[in-house]
Amino acid sequence: MSSILIKNIIHNQEKTDILIKDNVFSKIASNQDTSADIIINGDGKAILPAFYNTHTHAAMNIFRGISDDKDLFSWLNNDIWPREARLTEDMIYHATKFSILEMIKTGTVFFADMYFESHKILQAAAEMGVRVAASYGAMDLFDEERRKQAILKTQNFLDTPNPNPQLATKVLTIHAVYSSSPELIKFIVETAHQHNLHLHIHACETQKEVDDCIKQNGCTPIEYLDRFGALSDKTILAHSVFLNDNDIKILAQKKVRLCTNPVSNYKLASGVFQFQKLLNSGCFITLGTDGAASNNNLSMLEEMKLCALSAKIQSMDPTAGSAEDVFKIATQNGAEAFGINAGVIAEGKLADCILVDLDNHFLVPNYNLISNMVYSADSSCIDTVICNGNIIMQNKHVNGEEEIITKMKELSSEFKN
Repeated sequence: MSSILIKNIIHNQEKTDILIKDNVFSKIASNQDTSADIIINGDGKAILPAFYNTHTHAAMNIFRGISDDKDLFSWLNNDIWPREARLTEDMIYHATKFSILEMIKTGTVFFADMYFESHKILQAAAEMGVRVAASYGAMDLFDEERRKQAILKTQNFLDTPNPNPQLATKVLTIHAVYSSSPELIKFIVETAHQHNLHLHIHACETQKEVDDCIKQNGCTPIEYLDRFGALSDKTILAHSVFLNDNDIKILAQKKVRLCTNPVSNYKLASGVFQFQKLLNSGCFITLGTDGAASNNNLSMLEEMKLCALSAKIQSMDPTAGSAEDVFKIATQNGAEAFGINAGVIAEGKLADCILVDLDNHFLVPNYNLISNMVYSADSSCIDTVICNGNIIMQNKHVNGEEEIITKMKELSSEFKN
């Protein structure tokens, strides 16, 4: 692995040098004369943690813009699930590579994915040099034959070789309480406990989901999942919009990792995440984009801004969702949720970072860089992306990006009708 010396970079408002060696930040100090395989001139740039997208469906960008302005269940049942049935392994592989390209361009080095043909997602992430928590999106729609297939595919996924164990982990998925039978939920939870794996679950995304669960099971989705032992500090719950006080108490006690997806929730009119109340209640919050079919991009920069704004309007408090809190959930909290020793720029931490151009018009004037990143920045501000000590974008260019984009244009022609 190549060593990297970043000279004259702004870190914590001061100019310094940063040595990356053996995939960690080895030394942060001024005037380093250490030799390195790669020297980066950091003049006019600042170093920041990269982003960790804790909930998405990467391959779904093949459906970006194909079905907009609809409610969640109409969107899923009428437009998305029928088209997903036409996806091949090859399509999922190339669509995932395209999504990873988009994520790199917007400063993301990790994504927690919930989808199908997960071996292809692992392959795509390995080739692009990013971190991934991949899972097979298990659901059975309460059908016995589908349940058998979901169990078999989950077992096959666990047996699939991991092409890059240093950067990739396997996660088990319960799609949602409205799409998964008690028998499937029980199997997934027990298997996760057996293998000490994270659980990735959609939960409380819509009021309908909560109302239906109460009607059918006599409890909320959070209480229902808790019956199965599904909630712990290794559980990531995506959306978590409709939570009552008892739900919040359970989530805080169990140290569950919540992932808010404000853009998708706004676009589908699902509801508004109770950011400040949850934060003040001791809940652990992370940030994700959801899939590009319901977002319609994978930019954590855009997600941060709407997260901060939605926190303010939901609580009617302009101090809610501070830039510092929102930036932390997009970086440090995302890494911690999946046990990654990263998310901050500090000696001994894994070298995941972005270099931003301080001359970019979105970052001028620079009174508060974190505030600028949350409220002002877009992808044009990001010059370089480093993941695990490897440069995966430099001078705003990712190796092979032209071919990846061309391939996506070809694939998307399959779904025009």
